[in-house]
Order: sequence, then C-alpha cells, then structure tokens
Amino acid sequence: MEITVAGLIRRSFVLIGLSAIVLLVGSSGCQKKGPTAAEKGTPAAAPAPSAPATLPHEDKVVATVNGTNIMESQVQSRIDGEYKPILAKYAAQSPDLAAQQEKMLRQAITNGLVVEHLLNEEARKAKIDVTDAELTAELAQRLAAMNPPYTLEQYQKIVEAQGGDFEAAKRGDLRKLKYSRLFEAKFGGTIVVTEADAKKYYDENIQEFQVPEKVRASHILISTKPTDPNADPNQVKVQAKSKAEDLLKKAKEGADFAALAKENSSCPSAAQGGDLGSFPRGQMVKPFEDVAFALKVGQISDLVETQFGYHIIKVTEHQDPNQVTFDKAQTNIINELTQQKKQEGARKYVDSLRQSAKITFPSSAAAPTPQASQPILAAPADANGKK
Repeated sequence: MEITVAGLIRRSFVLIGLSAIVLLVGSSGCQKKGPTAAEKGTPAAAPAPSAPATLPHEDKVVATVNGTNIMESQVQSRIDGEYKPILAKYAAQSPDLAAQQEKMLRQAITNGLVVEHLLNEEARKAKIDVTDAELTAELAQRLAAMNPPYTLEQYQKIVEAQGGDFEAAKRGDLRKLKYSRLFEAKFGGTIVVTEADAKKYYDENIQEFQVPEKVRASHILISTKPTDPNADPNQVKVQAKSKAEDLLKKAKEGADFAALAKENSSCPSAAQGGDLGSFPRGQMVKPFEDVAFALKVGQISDLVETQFGYHIIKVTEHQDPNQVTFDKAQTNIINELTQQKKQEGARKYVDSLRQSAKITFPSSAAAPTPQASQPILAAPADANGKK
C-alpha cells in the first residue's frame, strides 16, 4: 500500500524522552494510554524548521519570548516545510475545512516556537548540543530497528515522495534529540520504574498483551491512477491490468518477487522489495486484507483489485493470536512506564520555563494555549495504507 506522510511518521523512530515534545511543541502524533507488548506505533516527529519563507506581505511579530520576537514568517516556514501537502489534501476536500485546520495549526506552531525558544535557551546554558554525525547515527539506529527496517536513503525517498522536505525533517530531528538530552540532564536520573511497577501494570491491563493474528506481506502495486489528466481512465486501467497480469505470470513462474516489486511497483514499499511489514486485521483496505489473511506463507495471490490499482500479494509470515507473558513483556513495560514519567517530567519542566519567562502576544492576536490541546493535522483518510 502507498505509505502516507502520517503513516510514515507513525512508523518513525522514538528518541528517548521526546514523546513529551509531541504535545509541548505542537507536533502531530498518536498517543497511547500505556505500553503494549505488541509492535507499537511511535510518536510523530515534531515539525521541522526551515529557512524563513518570503511572504507576499509585511512580516509580523506573533510572539515575544524574553525579548526575542517570533515572526509570522517562521510560522509560515514551518507550515510550508512540514504541512503543505496535508493542507492541500484538505483543500481538495473542502476549502473551509482547510482554512479551519490551518488556523489551528498556526496557533499550535506559534506555541511550539515559544517552547522551542525556551528550550534552546536552556540547552545553551547547559552547553548541550547535537552534531550532524550524532544525529545521523541515531537516525540510522532507529530506522534499522523498525519492522521492516529502513535505511536513511529509503527514509528520504519516502519523505520526498509524499512532498516532504528531508533536510528540514532532519533539522527537526536534530532539535528533538537536543531537547531529549536536555531533559535527561535535568531530571532523567530521578526516574525509577521497578519490576513490581511493571507487574502491577501488566495485571491491570492484561488485555493490552493479547497479540492479534498478523501476517507479514509483500506486494506489487500497479496503479490505475492516470498520471496524465488528459488520459482516458479506462485505457489506463486496461494497460495497468495487462502489466499486472504479465508480472503475476513472472512471479508465479519463480521470478524474484522483491526484484519485480523494486522495478515495477508504484508503492513506496518498492524500495523494500514490496515488504509492508506485519499487520493485523483492520489496517489494510478490505479486498487486500481478505486475500492476505487467506494466503499461506510463501503463496502468491492472483490479481487483487482495489481503488488504488492491481496488487500481487505474497505472504511471508503468519502469526496466530497469542498472549504475551509477563516475562516477555517486562522490559517493554518498564521502558514505556519510564517514558511516561519522562513525559510528565518534561511537561512540568516546560510549564516552569513558561511561568518564569516573559512571553507576550500582539493584542490583535489571541495567545495560543500553553499546551497544544487540539490535534494537529493528520492526513485526510487514505485507505491506501495502514490505518
């Protein structure tokens, strides 16, 4: 399936202590109430900074933090660098909805820039910084730990395929890693989670450790979406089916499935040989899901048609439902509970910085709330990927 920006973010890496920043600086993400032993989704990466945009009108001050102005151009730059493709999708559905979402987004980003300024001040005082080499190593490690694993080059291709700015994203990741180190220096050593804490959580949330049936599948997608607005959609579909049938014949005759996917699939998963990783029921569009869960390991499907085109599916793993034992879950639970405590510590720390700072907003503009209480943009519903 095609990986959306939001989908990619959910699969992205977790930097220690950074999920708190997801709320504090106005990023998007999926929040969980507690740890699970099953494969976890990950917090969203915070919006990445980029060079101030040139606006067609006079730049304005949107906030002042300890005497430093935050400009409208900085907010616009963040929107252009990180959210423009998503806003465009909203605009295609409803201009009014897009305008409403952009207004919320501007407020949250303004609030985020205020918090970032305060954290940057504290990082400078503590002489905490992150080099590009350190960031690259961290990114590579986190991406390699994914299921399926990614390289930096693959990650870049996916970001750019969805209209994102990879270099801007890296700058945002660098900033987040710096804040993580700041939080660790300020209160990380005071956080302790014991085995008893973990067992208590396990017993009280036993349902979270029930692992649903999953399959791991690869696929080849031949898109039926016309690339030429003047093309006849029916003819495009006929050509796509003919190509898919030819590839299906090759796959069933023993051709290398991953190689066929890399060379022909229109899904970003082509970079991984079509590998979509493991997924439970309910994450893929139904025609795709029904076939994937019916296949045996190693079996190749016939053509599967969805609204996105023709798929050839190969299942590589099948996992029956099971219950994760406490012994297997313990380490994950301790890590997650530790992360939760770090989040709470980060919130309190940022609140204290805000309370002691001099922060003003122009009288003509409503001040954003101290923490982002409204969800920041996720892409509009796109069934062509994991939900």
